[in-house]
Amino acid sequence: MRTTLKRRIGRWEQVTGNGRAASALPARSKIRRYEQPRANGRVLRGIGRFLLNLAFFVAIVAGGTAGGLYLWANEKIGETAAHTKDTKISEKHLDVVVPNQPVIALVVGYDRRRGAVGDRGRTDTVMLVRLDPRKGMQSISLLSFPRDLSVPLYCDPNSPFGTGKINAAFSQCGLTGAVLTVKALTGLPINYDVAVNFRGFKDIVNKMGGVWIDVDRRYYNPPGTGWATINLQPGYQRLRGQQALDYARYRHGDSDLFRIVRQQAFIRSFRQQFSKLSLTDYPSIINTIASNVETGNKGGGSIPATTLLGYAQLIHGLSGGSVVQVKLGNVTNASDGSSDLVASPTTIANAVDQFTSPDLTVDGLAAAQNKVGHATSPADAAPAPEKTTVLVLNAGDTEGMAASTSTGLALRGYKTVLPTGGVAANYPGKRLWHTIVYYDPAQAKAKAAAEKLLTFFDAGTVRTMVPSVAALANGATVVAAVGQTFDGTLPAIKPKIEVPTVQAPRVTTNPGLTSASVRGYQPRFRFRLEVPSKVASYSFVPSDSPPRVYRIAAKQTALRLTFKLPGYLTAYWSIEETAFTDAPILGETHVTQVRGGRTFDYYYQSGLLHMVVLRENGATYWVTNTLDNFLSNETMIAIARGLRPTSGPVR
Repeated sequence: MRTTLKRRIGRWEQVTGNGRAASALPARSKIRRYEQPRANGRVLRGIGRFLLNLAFFVAIVAGGTAGGLYLWANEKIGETAAHTKDTKISEKHLDVVVPNQPVIALVVGYDRRRGAVGDRGRTDTVMLVRLDPRKGMQSISLLSFPRDLSVPLYCDPNSPFGTGKINAAFSQCGLTGAVLTVKALTGLPINYDVAVNFRGFKDIVNKMGGVWIDVDRRYYNPPGTGWATINLQPGYQRLRGQQALDYARYRHGDSDLFRIVRQQAFIRSFRQQFSKLSLTDYPSIINTIASNVETGNKGGGSIPATTLLGYAQLIHGLSGGSVVQVKLGNVTNASDGSSDLVASPTTIANAVDQFTSPDLTVDGLAAAQNKVGHATSPADAAPAPEKTTVLVLNAGDTEGMAASTSTGLALRGYKTVLPTGGVAANYPGKRLWHTIVYYDPAQAKAKAAAEKLLTFFDAGTVRTMVPSVAALANGATVVAAVGQTFDGTLPAIKPKIEVPTVQAPRVTTNPGLTSASVRGYQPRFRFRLEVPSKVASYSFVPSDSPPRVYRIAAKQTALRLTFKLPGYLTAYWSIEETAFTDAPILGETHVTQVRGGRTFDYYYQSGLLHMVVLRENGATYWVTNTLDNFLSNETMIAIARGLRPTSGPVR
């Protein structure tokens, strides 16, 4: 990364979405060649001693600096520990973190009126965040609750004090109320609680230099309307603190359910931005977080720096497909005419299942179904459980472990068998500390099946089946020799997430909808603009979001085309055209396909196509779905493939 970044100049200098030869040698009769005299042994030894001393000095300075940085970071992290009475009380109701197992945090975003004595504040955000560090299952899951969701409210773990909006739990009983209410609603353990006020939110975003957000449409509420003020134009742009808060809090004109989608989109974008920070950015970020975030955990005190570092490294290394956003389905309005929202126990249970057992293969399956990609990981390449035959052998000291593990695998869809000849299911060798999963190389995809099965165990290896194990295999594709470190706990049974059904694209051939505007803007661009020859059926250009040319980045101009579907509040989809080819959003995990000499990138979210990007002419052309991915995968692909270059002069 260029050093000019430190001064906010160079390629990452951004604006908001609303902005505007050596001399020749003299002639000589003869050129003399000079040679460095050969160094004698004494000189070489002197140079060696100097370099050794220099290296030793650098090591001391570097070590002292690293140690000082570690102590400083520890001190700052300590400032995030619970210090208010409210958070300290809530810690009593949190659950202990189990090493190398998933952790769940409750994040509460709140606002407190100035000067209001005793006012705990109001929550706009009640969200669970789950981080899974286990090999093969590394992921982040997000589950948000509408603040108007009607639920039993708790101040005491033994009984609710009534029923009401979920955000009332915080206003009535503080962070303790929020923790107890969410635990009772979901049945999940909560390891951390995190409270962030609106001022802290803005400060953190500003210290990040803003967060890139793809604003789907025009958002405008002027002062004095009774609604929160907001003024955002459509387009991909860097939102500063107040703008980001306005976007995340907005719900006038749609609903609290879509506010949740915006909040989750913000978190996804925040993670993208965080991954681009340099080491020199961390001190100011840590300072700001320490001043604005309060975190509770079982036993009190601050979270160890090494633990936080592990979480940060995991988050930094995750692909976009490992960030799973779960939303409540089938949420309805209360029948009593109030503003409350209602979700059935089944709806809550399904959301919890998806949250705790995210399906990390659905994007690959959807891409394969759309014929734009194929399996990209061992988990994707492995045969389905129902097509995998497994024999479990006990290689540890726990009696009955093979039988119970075999039963657990059967419940998760695997075909389990007993050893050949009905003998005891014991490993034919020395006891194992870690599990070994053997595979039969003669069977198709057996190694991939073994690699997938290994993710069910804490630690282990995959090996080709040896004769002594093969003699017991009874035709099994894989044999799991369960070692001493496995405690019998298998991953939760995953809810089956269906890949979207293939359907004919719902598009209309209508290049005239935007061709005149696009042609008119062509002289302002250095690259060739493109016109959508196909648009989603019934789409129109909304009056509040006409075609827009704006400065997306330093020396970079973009064209934004916004479309809307009738009869649907938030059905805004768009096309963005820009030479800003290294925008953070384009760095997310995607599937690339070259078709007819044109390169397309496909960005999936839980099996749904959120964005298709065409790369040509030195530019990118983004077809972006609605906030809730309303357009089908096939419709998105048809629109992107229908982009056609316009005519006219290029600047």
